[in-house]
Amino acid sequence: MALDLNQEDPMLLPENLQKPRGRLTFVIHQITAGGAERILTLLANKFCEKGWSVTLLTLDSGSEPAFFELHSDIQHWPLSLMREQGNWWKAVKVHFLRPFLLRCAIRRSKPDVVIAFIDLMNILTLVATIGLKIPVIISERVHPAFHSIGKFWSLLRQVVYKRSACLVVQTRDARSFFSSSIQKNSRIIPNPVLVPEYSGPALKSSASSKTLMAMGRLREQKGFDLLLKAFAPLYNKFPDWMLEIWGEGEQKEYLEGLRDELGLRKRVRFPGLSKEHYKTISEADIFVLSSRYEGFPNVLGEAMACGLPVVSFDCPSGPSEMIQDGVNGLLVPAGNILQLSSSMERLMTSAELRKILGEQAIKITESYSLNKIVQSWEELIDEVVNEQ
Repeated sequence: MALDLNQEDPMLLPENLQKPRGRLTFVIHQITAGGAERILTLLANKFCEKGWSVTLLTLDSGSEPAFFELHSDIQHWPLSLMREQGNWWKAVKVHFLRPFLLRCAIRRSKPDVVIAFIDLMNILTLVATIGLKIPVIISERVHPAFHSIGKFWSLLRQVVYKRSACLVVQTRDARSFFSSSIQKNSRIIPNPVLVPEYSGPALKSSASSKTLMAMGRLREQKGFDLLLKAFAPLYNKFPDWMLEIWGEGEQKEYLEGLRDELGLRKRVRFPGLSKEHYKTISEADIFVLSSRYEGFPNVLGEAMACGLPVVSFDCPSGPSEMIQDGVNGLLVPAGNILQLSSSMERLMTSAELRKILGEQAIKITESYSLNKIVQSWEELIDEVVNEQ
């Protein structure tokens, strides 16, 4: 159910929590099957485990459960402020009262710090907290130079981001997009890469059927059309290899049509969503990232953590900070279909190369451990609170 901001049920209020380390309020549009949502869930759950009082504000109605599992102690308050509303009063709330109602919810959660995820939610949260003496940390989750939010919102972003206590980005490249004044008040904190709980075979090189895998929302950003075109020349050369593209999205029908047009219907599958990323990825032999741009490619890190050999476009931003070409994976010039095809062929041909790269790839969990990333967030939160 959506949160009633006039409700006085004391069981929902943070005052009942026993001596928390501090109070954090996370703000995001909804917990759907996206990378930003997954990372927010990981962070919020970990903060909860470490003794923080955590409130999660989302704009959905709460009629559907969060895609990722939330810690039982997280107070999730759906505000029912999404754009798709059924009557005139709800439409009025969405367009004119959304900042005010979000402001009410933030005040009610009594946070020491607010942490907002994703560009438009960052802007909304900063507008909603004008005049409140509550520090707001905002977080960009994709490369802003390649993700258009429209001229009006872009101008507003440049203005209101200066109000934030800090802007968190995941890569140096993403930070360089912003003005110098915003960059001065920013921090680079990459996403965590978890050690897989699922322990499956690192390789299936001896199996009769082998799998190339990609995963992500089926939209233009992810470049799955480029991947299909790169796989097409390999179809006859490697009859024992399949390509699986996991995810859902607006391009599914287009991509299925392109697959059929390229004559790949028998060897390319679109299995849908997976809630068990590591288990699904571990069953593959090679992982491919074909994105046109990224913020920080979570799924690439997950594949490397599973010990898979990976090949990725050197797109902005993230892959070049994760992959050392020829050591723990293969980097391909961004958008170069021929070189992507050649690098895929190189891995498909050599089980030994797959083994060598996979053994090095798994070491990524040391550099991007969840504990290290949460510690970086905690240090930032402490700094922000102490500056008040």
